[in-house]
Amino acid sequence: MKSKVNYLKRFATAAVALLFVCGALFADGEATEVYMTGSSNTTAGDYVVTGTDDVYHFQGQEFTVYNVYYDNPSHNMQIAVPENGDCKSFIAYTDGYWFMYNCTKDGFGVRKSLFKSPAVRDGFDAREYQNQSVLVKTRKIEQDQAVGLIASYLPKLQG
Repeated sequence: MKSKVNYLKRFATAAVALLFVCGALFADGEATEVYMTGSSNTTAGDYVVTGTDDVYHFQGQEFTVYNVYYDNPSHNMQIAVPENGDCKSFIAYTDGYWFMYNCTKDGFGVRKSLFKSPAVRDGFDAREYQNQSVLVKTRKIEQDQAVGLIASYLPKLQG
C-alpha cells in the first residue's frame, strides 16, 4: 500500500511539473520553433535561432524575422531574411546597431552598418568589419548558410 502511495505522489508531482512547464512555454500565446543552432566561437557563446511571425520592411521589401539568442544575452539580435528567397540583403539588427549583409560578385559579407550612437559604434572593431566583407566567395548562398554565417560571425565584430 505504501508503494502505491509513493507511486501516486511521484506521478502527481510529475504531472503538475509538466503542466507548469507546458504553461510557461505557451504563456505568450505562441511557440517558436528552433530554426538552427551553432557556435560563435566568441565570448557570445553558442546560439539558437528561432522563427517569429514578425515582418521587417525595408526599401519596399518584406523580410522574415528570426531571433538569435546567445549564451551571453548581450549579443542577442534579430536577422531579417528576404521573403523572396533571393540572396540580396540580410539585415542583422538590435536597438543599437544595424548591419546589412549582401551577395555580390565578390561573395557574401557585411556591406553597410548603422549605429544608434558613436558610443555603440566604438564597441565594434573596424578591422574585423573589413575582414568580414567577404565571408564566402560565392555569388549565391542558401538562406540557412547565410543566417548561420551571420549568427556565427557578427559577435566577432564586437570588440
